[in-house]
Amino acid sequence: MGDFRKMVRDDRDAVFLNLAEFGEMHSIEGRLVKAVIDEPLSGESAMAAIGLAECDIIVFAKVEELPRIRAEGSSLNVDGREFTVQSWREDFGIAEIRLAQQ
Repeated sequence: MGDFRKMVRDDRDAVFLNLAEFGEMHSIEGRLVKAVIDEPLSGESAMAAIGLAECDIIVFAKVEELPRIRAEGSSLNVDGREFTVQSWREDFGIAEIRLAQQ
């Protein structure tokens, strides 16, 4: 199991958060981090296509680059916009943060 976890952690940088692939630089609480931001309500998201759009944006980023985990209902500033945390889940070193516009 340890080898699988290492492969997933390596892939988060080499593929998913790679700036030449999916990742982009975003300001989260004033800190520049590599992240992928999905906007399920834009209609361009796979999440919207299957009817799972219950938030305004979903942020995916490395856990160690983010501020400490925030509780549901807390605020989080992303790219100069204030959002309310709907959920914050961490798995294999990637945080999935579902946010609603304040």
